Amino acid sequence: MASSEPPFLYSPPSSTEDLQQWLIDIPQALQSLLSSDTTLPVCIFKLPETRTSEKPDAYLPQHIGLGPIHHFRTDIYSKQEKLKLVTANIILKPYITSEFEKIVQESLIDLAPVAEYCYDLPFDIENDVLAWVFAIDALVVVDVLSKVRDGRRTEYLEDVIMVENQIPLVILVKLLSALNEHLTGDLDDLFLTNLLLNFSETRSPFKFIIPKTQFDLGIDNRFHLLDCMYHLIVKHTVPRNPMLRMNFAVDINIENVQNVVQTAGELFPCLNVFFQPILLVLKLPWDKIGDLIKLIVGEIPVVLEIDIPSVSRLAGTAKIEFSTTTGGIRDIEFDEEKLTFCLPVLELKSDSEVILRNLVAYEELLFKNGTATNLDFTEYVDFMCGIVDGVEDVKILREKNIILGDIEDEEIVKLFNGITKSSAKVDGQKSKLQNTIQKVNNHYGNIPRIKVFRTAKMLFLASWKTLVVVFSILSILLLIYVGVCQVYECKNNFGLGNVRSVIPYVTLNNKLIDS
Repeated sequence: MASSEPPFLYSPPSSTEDLQQWLIDIPQALQSLLSSDTTLPVCIFKLPETRTSEKPDAYLPQHIGLGPIHHFRTDIYSKQEKLKLVTANIILKPYITSEFEKIVQESLIDLAPVAEYCYDLPFDIENDVLAWVFAIDALVVVDVLSKVRDGRRTEYLEDVIMVENQIPLVILVKLLSALNEHLTGDLDDLFLTNLLLNFSETRSPFKFIIPKTQFDLGIDNRFHLLDCMYHLIVKHTVPRNPMLRMNFAVDINIENVQNVVQTAGELFPCLNVFFQPILLVLKLPWDKIGDLIKLIVGEIPVVLEIDIPSVSRLAGTAKIEFSTTTGGIRDIEFDEEKLTFCLPVLELKSDSEVILRNLVAYEELLFKNGTATNLDFTEYVDFMCGIVDGVEDVKILREKNIILGDIEDEEIVKLFNGITKSSAKVDGQKSKLQNTIQKVNNHYGNIPRIKVFRTAKMLFLASWKTLVVVFSILSILLLIYVGVCQVYECKNNFGLGNVRSVIPYVTLNNKLIDS
């Protein structure tokens, strides 16, 4: 039996005894990794609070905690532990009764500290305790997979797919392999592969056109259940370097405003008295003034939004047809000649929002960890958030069989408007989806009435923002002037008459002036 001590220190050595223990633990930990027949990258993450605070029940298990992150969570432990034991009994009873403890000791205790390296945080848990946590929770996962295969109901569909609730696949493989030695060959790798494939195909929001028998899951290279679904959805292309093009604000060209003002001054010379001050103001250092105004009035927060019109605008204004593609998220195309936008089929079920959110979170964390080289799934979800703005957009996609499922249209709108747009990006060559979006935007932007509308909007916003700044500056100058006049009684020196007639509420009871 392995030592009951943790595999290594979880804090820096602070004494001579700690250093001696470190000298013992580190070689042992390294040897356990070297002797294992698998390489496990960090693939199970503790999500940042900025992510979980958006919608906690989409990221934190509500019914059953799996693995060392949530197994001993106080609020669900008392409800789940007996249920887990009952589930384990149901699975094991037909095959084995008295030898499971021996299987755990011989198969999982030495593997537990290796599996722990899958997590991005350490656990101060003894190896034999960690092995039993993995053993019991792995059987729960097998139970859920089996129920989905048989079409039976289970409450834990959402919990088992969450990033923090994953069980390393190496544990499942090792446990079932050990059990298989006591059986007649029912729990081999093919059994587990079929369970994982069936779950991914059944619960994935995307329709898989390829027959299940032709899927190349590659169980030896997959990390856990969520990773299997992610791999099946995103695979089939060479890694790219997508970078989302975000539209943060409307660009304003001050030179265009100056030209408009100058032209108006030439057409209406009598108004030059008004236009000349505006021209003077436009020549001011607006970068510094902009910073000043932001400090005074505050900056309006913006929502990151991928730069593409909604479905209803593309269909109504640009006359673009929508059609399904037999491929996946990397097969989105826009046919410029036929004006047809081809999108993958998306079937939304009760647990689809949790799956989408956790797949996005998982991909972003893999990317930040250096395990993933692209953000294809994240980019797709941002794309859907961009084209679905309202119920009308969902209705059009339903009519074209691009969105399926029994979720209400309003709930789908909330889903895509509620997911925070990704800020992750990669510098480099544009992805296929980005190029497709650019084609759509070019077509939409070249429609004559859209050109006119955008030009008018730009000039209006430019003029409006200019006037806001002008009046803000004039207000500041007036306040300064009033303050000076109140102190130095300059009301008769500037030819503006009595200041009290302009701002009586300021000077009515001012002792400096009235004394």
